[in-house]
Amino acid sequence: MNKLISTLILVSNVVFSQNATIDNNNILIGEQIKFTISNKIDNTENWPIYNDSLVKGIEIIKRSDIDTINDLISQDFVITAWDSGSYYIPPIAFSAKNSTKGLLINVKTVKLEEGAQLKDIKSPINEPIGLSDILPWIIAILIIFLIVYIIRKYISTKNKEAINQKPEAIVPADVIALRDLNKLENEKIWQKGHIKEYYSILSEIVRRYIGCKFNFIALEITTNEILEELANSINAEQLNNLRTLLERADLAKFAKSKPLENDNNESMLLAKQFVDSTKNME
Repeated sequence: MNKLISTLILVSNVVFSQNATIDNNNILIGEQIKFTISNKIDNTENWPIYNDSLVKGIEIIKRSDIDTINDLISQDFVITAWDSGSYYIPPIAFSAKNSTKGLLINVKTVKLEEGAQLKDIKSPINEPIGLSDILPWIIAILIIFLIVYIIRKYISTKNKEAINQKPEAIVPADVIALRDLNKLENEKIWQKGHIKEYYSILSEIVRRYIGCKFNFIALEITTNEILEELANSINAEQLNNLRTLLERADLAKFAKSKPLENDNNESMLLAKQFVDSTKNME
């Protein structure tokens, strides 16, 4: 009795420990079935690794991860075939003395009834259009209209600003120069003892006027260079008066010269006369 029980346990261990099963041996083309392999962990030296097919013609659609439950290791595969015929899955060797039985799968084509005719594929059913179908289009159209409105509003505002904006009046160089000279004269800087500052501002006003009127950078060149530039543009009297004014200013700024009261008044007069006499020159 004990020997019989031991034999049954041994047989059951062998049967349930090493196994390769399929749901169905007879399937139609494209029908999917499950293929399962399992074995005892202690008796497993090799585990099969499949790529896209078990054997040629049997395609693997999906596979599970390798699982271990108690002392068993197992893995499931979903398989199918796309051509009719018989396919043999050879035994799987988990070790030299431990392998499964081979399996046979028969794949059949779909049988057509005698006299049956092939029919066209049914056209899609036209379901009624609901709010959920048109709502995305309504939102998209509203967004487009909103963008167009914002752009047009922005352009219209800019155009109104451009129309309402008054162009800045271009003040002639002689007007600016005479205004600055009158301001300097009214401030009475030299009368307060600031001779150098007086001639620095006076010289800058005249040089800036010359640069704008005769189109060269008079602020950044010497007095002699200014006179050379203007030699062919103004008459001898204007040139001599300008020389007197600029050289006197240079002496006051750089040589610490202190012109007399009459010289200070004359310098302002010479500056105004030079601007006034050249303002209409082309």
